[in-house]
Amino acid sequence: MYSEEFLDKLRTQVTDWESRHTKEFASEQKSEFTNDSHIPLKRVYTPLDLADRKVDYCADLGMPGEFPYTRGITSTMYRSQPWLIRQYAGFSKAAETNKLFKTMIKQGQTALSLAFDLPTQLGLDSDDPRARGEVGKVGLTINSFQDWETVFDGIEVGSIFVNSVSNAQAVVTLAMHVGMAKKQGKDPRTLKGSLQNDILKEYICRGNYIYPVKHGMRLAADSFMYCMEHLPAYFPVNMGQYHLSEAGASLVHEAAFGLGIAIAYMDEVVRRGGDIDRFASRFSFVISQDHTDFFGEIAKFRAQRRIFARTVRDRYGAKNPESMMMRVLSTNGGSTMCRPHPIDNQSRNAIACIIAALSGAQFIGLRTMDEVLGIPSEESTLASIRTQLIVGNEANLTSVVDPLGGSYYLETLTAEMEEQIQAELKRIDDMGGMVNAIESGYIQRTISDDAYRQQQQFESGELVRVGVNKFVSEKKEPHKMKPYVVDPADEIAQTRALAALRKSRDGQRVNDAIANLRKVAATDENVMPSIIAAVEAYATMGEICGALKEVFGEYRAPGLF
Repeated sequence: MYSEEFLDKLRTQVTDWESRHTKEFASEQKSEFTNDSHIPLKRVYTPLDLADRKVDYCADLGMPGEFPYTRGITSTMYRSQPWLIRQYAGFSKAAETNKLFKTMIKQGQTALSLAFDLPTQLGLDSDDPRARGEVGKVGLTINSFQDWETVFDGIEVGSIFVNSVSNAQAVVTLAMHVGMAKKQGKDPRTLKGSLQNDILKEYICRGNYIYPVKHGMRLAADSFMYCMEHLPAYFPVNMGQYHLSEAGASLVHEAAFGLGIAIAYMDEVVRRGGDIDRFASRFSFVISQDHTDFFGEIAKFRAQRRIFARTVRDRYGAKNPESMMMRVLSTNGGSTMCRPHPIDNQSRNAIACIIAALSGAQFIGLRTMDEVLGIPSEESTLASIRTQLIVGNEANLTSVVDPLGGSYYLETLTAEMEEQIQAELKRIDDMGGMVNAIESGYIQRTISDDAYRQQQQFESGELVRVGVNKFVSEKKEPHKMKPYVVDPADEIAQTRALAALRKSRDGQRVNDAIANLRKVAATDENVMPSIIAAVEAYATMGEICGALKEVFGEYRAPGLF
């Protein structure tokens, strides 16, 4: 890349520069600067660093839209198509969520992302004793197809991208969306959308699992295979790497474990005879910018795109370039939002949006400034949408593809992170793969160790949270924000609606559908058609997931320490 004569001359220049400024260097605030993955950060970067790491422009960077996609997955990126705004939202009641979604669409939202309450995520009906006090608290309640119909009343599901943030019960929400398309007279094959459907990260850090690991994987794979066959425009998994970061994973561990999970899913699809090109081309990631490390986050995206492309090509023999492109929904985490001064969180949102844009994300969804106080208000949700519109339209970040490409610092950091991520992936492979690494507790322990170190840094003041552990106001500053407040009467209304549904539906049709689901679940047959039939019969979320529990059992987390 550079001649030896040039590099020798540069070495002399750097040595002379260091000797001239030795006294100034003594004033630096720390003796060593690192990022959260303990990668040392040098004072300045030059072409020497790229030469030392043997960074090859053609092999490692290339051009945008070409293998290994380090610089972006399309040749024109935002010059042709701005990133899609995908704000995560959902109020307790389906009718209120429907109203919110219609407002968001009018304000420029180009994709919807549904947030569900905990009972829904855990496959429980609102009248289940275990759901008491949690109904509607953190999002939308879905008890049956009837609720899904209300959410999308007046919204053509065939004309807008819909992301369903569901995992353990993703097969049910997918079935509901298929049913909604049919009810609106649309061919389900035209549906554009995605499921989070990343059950492995639930066992690692989030905890919203239902079934044992092998059965959770079976359901996920059933939905993958169904989508490849019947929903060609649908993304059956949006790998929840963001949650690993929220749990405390370092930059390197977040990327490595995210890729490890992706490999586990691809291995399972190939084992079942699936076409890697059809699956990998509909694979996407949700990745965070949680680490308060502007360039580290961007380097993480670039390194991960490069590794994903090479893995899909070399490990699986994929031929379709679309399969090697890592598609990303980028979102900052709720853990970065601070309670003492909620309005400050909008500044954090703007920085996160800029990171995502400079990283080449396809979708961006920001947090809301008041979510630390409760379910986000409509006002704060719209403010986060406008923040994206401001960054996209007023900062001129969309005119050049990969504007940071070639930065000595960024490319060196990208190469260093790639090396460390690959080393972690080899460690997982040596354990027999991601499922074994999860079941042994290795992944969980590693993230716990990362989180502990991060907490130590926060408590020492090394990790700064403005207004929380530094620049703290002497007196509590009042705020006028009014987050959405769940009405306790909502739970009563939901249980009454459930009772009314059970009286009005065809009970025999429901019983037959549930019986057939149990029968199919006990075989190797794909469960998706039987779940769609149960949904269309208005079997409830709890009835469907309960039937699967009767066959599969429930997961119990192992002790980690």
